[in-house]
Amino acid sequence: MARHSRKTSRSTKIRTYLSAGVTAGVTSAAMAGLGTLMLTATDSPEQPRTTQVQLVNDEEDLLLWGMTIGDRSAATTEESTFRPMIGDGGWLIGNGLDAAADCTGDACNGGNGGIFGGNGGDGANGGNGGNAGAWFGSGGDGGDGADAVYVDGVRVSFAGDGGNGGDGSLFGPGGNGGNGGEDINELDVADDPETEDVDESNLNNAFGGDGGAGGHGSGWLGNGGLGGSGGYAYSENGSAVGGNGGDGGGAGIGVGGNGGAGGEGEAYADGETAFGGDGGDGGDAEFYGGVGGNGGQGGFGDAWEDADGVGGDGGAGGDSQVGQSGDGGDGGDSTTEYGDGTGGAGGDGGSSASVGDGGDGGDGGLADGYEEGTGGDGGAGGGGGLFGGDGGDGGDGGDGLSVEPDGATAGSGGAGGTGGLLGKRGEDGADGTATDNSEGESESESESDSDSD
Repeated sequence: MARHSRKTSRSTKIRTYLSAGVTAGVTSAAMAGLGTLMLTATDSPEQPRTTQVQLVNDEEDLLLWGMTIGDRSAATTEESTFRPMIGDGGWLIGNGLDAAADCTGDACNGGNGGIFGGNGGDGANGGNGGNAGAWFGSGGDGGDGADAVYVDGVRVSFAGDGGNGGDGSLFGPGGNGGNGGEDINELDVADDPETEDVDESNLNNAFGGDGGAGGHGSGWLGNGGLGGSGGYAYSENGSAVGGNGGDGGGAGIGVGGNGGAGGEGEAYADGETAFGGDGGDGGDAEFYGGVGGNGGQGGFGDAWEDADGVGGDGGAGGDSQVGQSGDGGDGGDSTTEYGDGTGGAGGDGGSSASVGDGGDGGDGGLADGYEEGTGGDGGAGGGGGLFGGDGGDGGDGGDGLSVEPDGATAGSGGAGGTGGLLGKRGEDGADGTATDNSEGESESESESDSDSD
């Protein structure tokens, strides 16, 4: 049958590039305490020396006079390297410093909060967020990953992953994970038949960076950090793979962080595929009363011309001990112009260990293909607590659509979760709907609407 354009306009929005950088890790060293200055005795007396100690970051320098220093090399650290006791960057009480926007390497991690308390600093360019202090403060956010870099038709660096969020304090939340970097690949490299073991055309493939994981919440009321979103991937002549979403951070009595969404993949060439990234898993609630986080949604598989599309799978919901578990994320949709489409599977709902309801499964993704369209399966519901709790409902299957006859397949609904001793089983999800000759039906409906006008 004749092929008709199934998309009226090409996507005009290429996502704004994320901050460039390098993923790295560093841990700030903290002094053990403030008090006695260690003295080393010698046989011969020394003249008293002056020692500088900075107590806070904005006060005048305080000089401790009259302390005899032994016969060993004196510290020659410059004042600019001092870490104050209290205030921004303070080692006892204070917020960790944010990484500089132009950082590289280890310097891209946010600083840790003070020993007793303080927020962690934010990472930059894919660096991790700093951890909060012991008693109060939030974890720092992870930095966004670098975008892929192309110079004179050569990819010199891949898209970077987002940094992980820092851990929260005893009462504070974890930091959010950074987003993955983007890859916009317009290369057109042909395979060289002389190199049998190498396929040079793979250079045309694009890969979005993965999102960073959310930081762990406190053991008490702090929530887990959100997982970062996967990066966008675009390829004109190869396959495109969206980045995976980061997992949500765990929590104690609080709420686990939601998983990050999978990144979109967009491809055009015949024989290539646009893959949406998988959603991140929701964070677990580890103590009594906590709530599991929800799984992230699968990424969109956006296929044009003759490319195929595959939606990403949804992330699983977070588990709980005594409390509500998280829901699974929905599978990603896929649409194609003249290729095959496959929807992503829904994520499974989280389960409760002792008392509490299981989370619902995520719905399967829709698939709108030309020759074949296969909807994603729904996720299974999570189990209820052993001593009491209902099972979660299964997710619905995704719809399948195709232009060609007999090319559509519906996704299956997910199974309901088992209930506990005093709970009931969850409902099974409904199967999706399969629709063949979807373009013809759509055109007939449009003509009917026009006639009625």
